[in-house]
Amino acid sequence: ILIKNLTKIQMSKLQLLTALREFDFPTNRSRKNVLNTGQSGYKGFVLGKINNWAHTVEKYGKPKIDLSRQTKQEKYKSIYELAKNVMKKHNPNFKFSTIQFNKNHKSAKHIDAKNATDSYILGLGDYTGGELRIWSEDGKTHTDKNIKNRWLRFNGAKHYHQTLPFKGERYTLVFYSI
Repeated sequence: ILIKNLTKIQMSKLQLLTALREFDFPTNRSRKNVLNTGQSGYKGFVLGKINNWAHTVEKYGKPKIDLSRQTKQEKYKSIYELAKNVMKKHNPNFKFSTIQFNKNHKSAKHIDAKNATDSYILGLGDYTGGELRIWSEDGKTHTDKNIKNRWLRFNGAKHYHQTLPFKGERYTLVFYSI
């Protein structure tokens, strides 16, 4: 692709993808609801606001809603700014408090019970497959959505969803509010 022919949003996505490829993703073991049988963790992290667990609030006096540990670390600042910029270019009116970053994660069928509103998801990378399966509220039917280089707005608190199998390098970013 010729850099001079890219739109501003394409350039923003390319900068973000480059940063994601260079970033050392930590292993997340706390979101057990997104793990498939036999998985103990996945490469991913959350930036922005989080709901602290009740025992953390009680035992350590932490606020119920706080910034994630990673958000407070310098090494995450540039990737956080790049991601927020990509969303701002896509939909400057979309309000979100949190971004979930995932690397090569095939999420199990789950619901995001603590999400307050709609989410936006974006898939980036060099992969095939990996559609997002979204179930109807009654759980009887589903649709499969291609999110590679595409934005998808959906309500993860009302609809079970999961990642379909994929091959290659797949990053997803989920923008939502708690």
